[in-house]
Amino acid sequence: LKPFWLKLFGRRAELLFAKVPCHSAFAMKPAARKTIAKQKKLPRGTRVNRGTLRSALLSNLKKDGGRTDINIRSATAVASRSSEETPIEERAGFPTKLAKGCVHPRNWITAMGVKIHVDYSRAAWLPDEWGQGVKQTQPTAKSTGGNGGILTTYVAPDGKSFFHKSVAEQYAGRQFTAEDGWNGQVRLAKLQARQGLRLARQHGSSGGLDTDEALFKLLQRSERRNLPPKDAFHVCIVSARRATKLEGVRDIFTVESQFLESGITPTWYVDEGSVQDYRKLGLTAVVGGKLCEARNRALRDARTKGKICVQCSDDISCWEYRDGPNAKERSDDAMNAAHNAARRLIVLPIAAARFIVAKMRSCAEPRPKLGGVYMLGSCARTFASDAFARHHFILGDFFVVEPDSTVKFDDNMKLKEDYDFTCGHIAAYGSIMRCNRMTLNVKHYSNTGGAVTNRDGKGEEERRNIAILQAKWPGMFRAHPKRKNEVILAWKVGRGARADDDGDDDDGEAEGGSKKRPSRPTATPTPTVKKVAAKRSPKPGETLRLQFAKVVRQGPKHAKASYIQARVAKVMGRVVGSIFEEPPSYMRDGRARKYGLADLKYDLAGGYIVLQRARG
Repeated sequence: LKPFWLKLFGRRAELLFAKVPCHSAFAMKPAARKTIAKQKKLPRGTRVNRGTLRSALLSNLKKDGGRTDINIRSATAVASRSSEETPIEERAGFPTKLAKGCVHPRNWITAMGVKIHVDYSRAAWLPDEWGQGVKQTQPTAKSTGGNGGILTTYVAPDGKSFFHKSVAEQYAGRQFTAEDGWNGQVRLAKLQARQGLRLARQHGSSGGLDTDEALFKLLQRSERRNLPPKDAFHVCIVSARRATKLEGVRDIFTVESQFLESGITPTWYVDEGSVQDYRKLGLTAVVGGKLCEARNRALRDARTKGKICVQCSDDISCWEYRDGPNAKERSDDAMNAAHNAARRLIVLPIAAARFIVAKMRSCAEPRPKLGGVYMLGSCARTFASDAFARHHFILGDFFVVEPDSTVKFDDNMKLKEDYDFTCGHIAAYGSIMRCNRMTLNVKHYSNTGGAVTNRDGKGEEERRNIAILQAKWPGMFRAHPKRKNEVILAWKVGRGARADDDGDDDDGEAEGGSKKRPSRPTATPTPTVKKVAAKRSPKPGETLRLQFAKVVRQGPKHAKASYIQARVAKVMGRVVGSIFEEPPSYMRDGRARKYGLADLKYDLAGGYIVLQRARG
């Protein structure tokens, strides 16, 4: 026999109590129930999205209609006021092109004399000369209440109004297609992006966009002095084959409008076959070529202008930062609770870029030339580790590069080029800067065009690029335990120790449960000293791994032991290979010793020295 709750509530109840015996489901003690803190959601109607203004318009019309038999969803005061104040010419329902002798939308009325208000939305098939509006309805004998009270209306150039596409087509004498409505949909995407951003700014932290200053207050005084101005950036958006699809156009204007809000006009680096399509949308577009070719051209253009290069994907809708203390223990429940309790800031991309650069220029040596954000949509797992990482993967969807960086993208790679770019910067400059609490709302794998078209169903291209990574950076990557054809960067920082693991074995938030995750080593752990009987020259494999052509520079830490200070001073500024050809001597325990391989590994692991590419 089925339990009574399954008979009453069906599959939903079955899923709810799947892990609890039916005879004890309601007899559990409160202390025995496992709960996970959840993010407090804003009340419905206070969250800003592309349909907020239209919802506010419909809400206002329903209230003005005086009907009591329908549901009226309240809009925020900001949305209601903005909906009323927005000129009808800036609404998507306004005709894309006014026909000669047409009835102006301000004078639209139905055959019964009811006022038609210009809509904020637009049907995908509506021709340029036609418009779309909404009108109030009155109850009839067949009215059932609910969410009614409003009727969408399509208006012909001569003012005739219709409620159905088929009737409008009969009047026009032809069928309407998506090609007829293309210009109107492009205008809709542009208006919704601009109006949504403006409305989000007005809402502020009550469900919208926070000010730049709210993010910058999290910086220390010394870091604020390193905040670059907005015009110090060359913003590059790498895109391909997305300007002819409605979904792509919506994404394009969502990104473009957020940079324009900061007074920055981005440059779009696109494939040669699509450049005219992007320019038709009113974008500043140049031919970039294939993925890595476009990225390198963007780096080169920024370097020529002496500006910081910002590279951004074409499908990001939101930049988010979480400010709050770490979890008290390394368990999924604790990390989720800390993440959800943290203050959430929604910021503009230029503010995010300025914040990252300020952190890069204020950190301890070795100073990074590359900075970016956390690679997942949720940073819950980072609330058991440092808020900023120095030897971790930098996601290619949004990053900043200093103008004096000489690292380039590998043109042989079609995918995972950002992994290689990250490794190149760590090898050349000793570190990167990743803001573990800054995340993106970005589409992966599903969007049309771009890098998605480089993937194949069998994963052969993914495996080819992984092989390139493993050949160039042996021992630095491990296979992802849950996602096929994916890898995790685990950079070795010296003496076999690895930087703190990304902890990205699972997407999104930490999974529920109270099981503690094993602690991981810190970024640069102090290794255990092993006695070496005799110094020896490094083997060829060790020479390759340690990259003996690099120069020794001062590390971020200073040794307390005097003999370590002395030996570090003697190798400072020397090429690693020359150290082993003519090893310097230092005194320890009253005995003269030669600087050897074990000393180099120890000093690297301790952070007393770093290896940098020789200049010139």
